[in-house]
Amino acid sequence: MISYGVIGNGRIGKRLMMRLPGVVAVMTRSTTLAEFIARKPMVVVECASAQALAEYGPALLAAGIDLIPLSLTALADPAVEQRLMAAAEAGPGRIEIAPGAIGTLDLLATAREEGLGRVVYRQLKSPAMWRLTPAASLADLDSISQRTVFFRGSVREVACHLPNNLNTSVGVALAGLGLDGTEAELVADPAISETAHELDIHAAPGNALLRLGGRDVAPDGDPVDYTTFSLMRLLRRRTARVAI
Repeated sequence: MISYGVIGNGRIGKRLMMRLPGVVAVMTRSTTLAEFIARKPMVVVECASAQALAEYGPALLAAGIDLIPLSLTALADPAVEQRLMAAAEAGPGRIEIAPGAIGTLDLLATAREEGLGRVVYRQLKSPAMWRLTPAASLADLDSISQRTVFFRGSVREVACHLPNNLNTSVGVALAGLGLDGTEAELVADPAISETAHELDIHAAPGNALLRLGGRDVAPDGDPVDYTTFSLMRLLRRRTARVAI
């Protein structure tokens, strides 16, 4: 049986622990890294913060523990990206990227095999929802009356402005053209009340446009999206006799 560790005890961490048997270690603010590693988890899911990923990730990998990180905007800092990737290359632990809120990275990773030319990730919210994020300083959201791209750049550039909102974009970038080669757009749309994601892929095997919308929630609510469930799929594939 695989033993698991979870870093973070917030909404995603609690959902994960409810569904995942074999959790032997939970990292909280009162737990040291040495105590956590001593519980001997084989796989650790990080769902705490970019700071936690940057601080604990390399040591976990060096200890031979596989790491599934969610706070991927940590990698928008080139020094953190280099340190984590170097630790994964050195092993013996390995990093596995979960699709997060977008649900799947399979199509993008498949397109990367041949002629992947352009990838655009878009995150869409209503102006009211964007006002609850650092995006409020990037545009006059009150003046937007129709679907509008109000900020764009590389995933690295955009993720630096919204370190708690663009984790999915970094997963998309890692599956495709990298943080500097993948485009990101922030879209305000008064016609929607949920967060939505769009993935625009241009590749030799065929172009694709994927749109994923969430359920309606209050701007400060707790939407149940694909993030927890994408983790469950990854973890179940490790032991499934028929892996799908």
